[in-house]
Amino acid sequence: MRTRVVVASVLTLLASVALPLAAPRLAAAQSTPQDQAVAQSLYDEAKKLMAANKWPDACPKLEESQRLDPTPVTEFYLADCYERAGRTASAWTTFLDLAASEHKNGGAKSADREKLARDRAHALEPKLSQLVIDVPAGARVAGLVVKRDGEAMREAQWGSPVAVDPGKHTVEASAPGKLPWTTTQDVQSPGASTTVHVGALADAPVVVPPPSTTAPAVPPPATGDVAPAPSSPLKTVGLIVGGVGVAGLAVGGVFGILALSQNASANSGHCGGGFGGANQCDATGVSLRSQAVNFGNISTIGFIAGGVLAAGGATLWLVAPSGHVQAAPAMGQNGGGVLVRGDF
Repeated sequence: MRTRVVVASVLTLLASVALPLAAPRLAAAQSTPQDQAVAQSLYDEAKKLMAANKWPDACPKLEESQRLDPTPVTEFYLADCYERAGRTASAWTTFLDLAASEHKNGGAKSADREKLARDRAHALEPKLSQLVIDVPAGARVAGLVVKRDGEAMREAQWGSPVAVDPGKHTVEASAPGKLPWTTTQDVQSPGASTTVHVGALADAPVVVPPPSTTAPAVPPPATGDVAPAPSSPLKTVGLIVGGVGVAGLAVGGVFGILALSQNASANSGHCGGGFGGANQCDATGVSLRSQAVNFGNISTIGFIAGGVLAAGGATLWLVAPSGHVQAAPAMGQNGGGVLVRGDF
C-alpha cells in the first residue's frame, strides 16, 4: 500500500485533483515490497517528465508503475498523461476505469473521486476519434480473422465505431486458403469517424509438387514361406583362427632357423674337442648355445600353437553350426590353442 505525494512542480490542474485522490487503496495481492519500490521510482521519474511537459516519455513510466503497484493516484495521473500526450481514447477509457473502481470501492471520498474521473471522461467524448472496420458479406469467408493493430477483433466489433487514439492504425484480414490482406489508415480528425472496408481475400495459389524423378520401388519377388538359411559366423571365425595358426607356424619356422644358426655359430670355433669335449665351450660359445636353446623353445611353441590353431580353424570351417560364436587364440607357457564361446 502506497500514497503518491504531489510535488510543487506539478501543474496546477494536477495539484488541484491530487488531494481528493490521496487516500490510498490496497495494492494488488501479488505486489511485493520490491515491486512497490520500483513502482515508486518510476512514478517519481514520470512526475519529473510531466513537469518538463515530456508527456510521451512520462506515460510509459506511469503504465509500468501502475502495473507493479496499482493505486488510484497513479491511475489518475496516467489518464491525465494520456490526454496531454494526445492519446484521447486511452485517456477516456482510463478515466472511466478509475470511476468504476471508485464506485465499487465506496467510502467517504469515493463519490467525489468517481465524479471527478467521470467528468474528465465526459469532457473527452467530443474529441474522440473513431474507427469503423467494415467487413462486407463478400469478404466473410470461413475462418476469417480480422485484426486491428495486431489484436484480433470479434465479429461483434465489425462495423461498429470504436474509439482509437489518433495516429496510424493497421487492419489485417486472413483466412485458410486465402492470401492475407492488410492496409494502414491514418486517423487524425478529433470527433470524426473513419471507415476501413476489408477487401475480399484472393485465393492462395495452389502449390503443385514437382514430379518425382525417383523410380518407384519394385517389391521383391514372392518366395513363399521359405526363409533364407542363416549364414554361420563360424566360417569367418574358422578363417581367422586358421590364419592365426598359419602365422604361428611361420613364427615357429623363423625361430627354428635362428636356433640352428646360433648353434652352428657356437660349433664354429667356440665349442668342441679343442676345449676338452663336444659340449665344452668358451664364453662366446656358451652364450650362442644359450640363445639357440631359447630360440628353439619359441620355435617349438610356435609350431605347437600354430598347428592347433590351424587345425581348429579347419574344424570350425567344416562344422560351421549356426549361432552366435566368439573365438580367440590363447597361448601359455606350455603351449597354445583357441578359445571358442557361443551358442551351439
